[in-house]
Formats: sequence, C-alpha cells, structure tokens
Amino acid sequence: MQYDKNRYKIWALPNPLVLFWILNPGAVINELILGQRLPKIMLIDKESDSPLNERCYVPCPHCETLNDGRVWAKAHALGHWFGLVCPNCHQIIPCLWSLWSYVILAVTYPLWSVPARFFRDRWIEKEKERLAKVLERPLVQAKDTSWYLIWTFLWGGYMWLVMAVIPEVWDVLNGKEWDLMMLFVIEVPLWLVAGFGLGLWIQFDMNKKGKRRD
Repeated sequence: MQYDKNRYKIWALPNPLVLFWILNPGAVINELILGQRLPKIMLIDKESDSPLNERCYVPCPHCETLNDGRVWAKAHALGHWFGLVCPNCHQIIPCLWSLWSYVILAVTYPLWSVPARFFRDRWIEKEKERLAKVLERPLVQAKDTSWYLIWTFLWGGYMWLVMAVIPEVWDVLNGKEWDLMMLFVIEVPLWLVAGFGLGLWIQFDMNKKGKRRD
C-alpha cells in the first residue's frame, strides 16, 4: 500500500515514538494485560490544521481504508489483544509488539496458544459490536482527553510499582526492614510529579495544531 508522503507524515519504524513503544518495558502492561495496541503504521495529515489526534489515521492494508485514529480512543483503546479490527472490512490491522512482550509471549507460548485460537473468532465478533457502538457516537475531540491525569496516575503509578515497590519487597524478602519513608514519602511524589510532567508534554503535543497548506 502506497502513501502520499507529501500529504501524510508516516509514523512507523524507525520513528522515535514507535521505537520508544517497542523498547519501553511499561508497554508490557498496556499490551498483555490491558490490550492496548499500537498499529505498525500511522499517518499524520500534514495539510490539516486540527490537533494531532484529530489528524491521525490508521491505514488498513486489506481494504486500504484510512481509519480515523480516534476510533480506538478512550474506552475503546483497550481490549485489542489480537490487534485492531478495521471498521470497514473487519480484518485485523497489523500492530506492534514491544520487545518485552515478545519475550514473555515466547516463554509462555504453550499456555496461551490453544486458548488464543479458540477465542480469536469470538473476540472478533465482539470487536465488531464494539466498533458499531463507537461509530454511532461523535468521535472524541482533543480537548476531551486529560492526558496529564492519565499519565500522572497510570504511568506514575506503574513506575512507582516497578521502581519502588517491587525492589522494596525484594529487599524485605532478603532480610531487610521496610523503608516506608522512602517508599511513600519520597517515591510516591517523585513518580506522580514525573507522570504529571510527561502527561503535560503529551497534552501539549496532542493538542498542537497542524499547519494548513493553502
């Protein structure tokens, strides 16, 4: 499938944001537990003056439809373990897996391979129903999403768990005492502030308008 590079900016490997998703250990939670997936290719309309998430499109390689990326926003951003289902042809749009998810999937293959084959068709039918409900309503606007809150509590909370709670539990299991001062008084504000800062940057980036070409 060919894309008009004069009209669209292509987000695919080795784009830094796509590469960040692949290398980020936190993507394991998003992909394997929450079912949030990133398509292999996204197109950003360079001729639109709308905010970023209102000019992002997900191309389907099967029917060549350019799907509005907001179809998979907010409540419909999760639950896509097998990939994204195209609203037009109902085929699976190829998605990325993070490096860490690949490793976990490879190690646990005997556990999930048979159930995955059994549930895949049922999952696709449910996805069709979800898509129909999403497309009945107006798509989300950039101003409707509070990215700073999402990243403050979800990303900040995840990093606190991985970087503070798990190491602390490991130390306790090895004979050390709980360091509650470090765990709650220092680490909690640290990761919440970090998540808030990252969320503000994403909020600014997602609401940044493009430059219309006359």
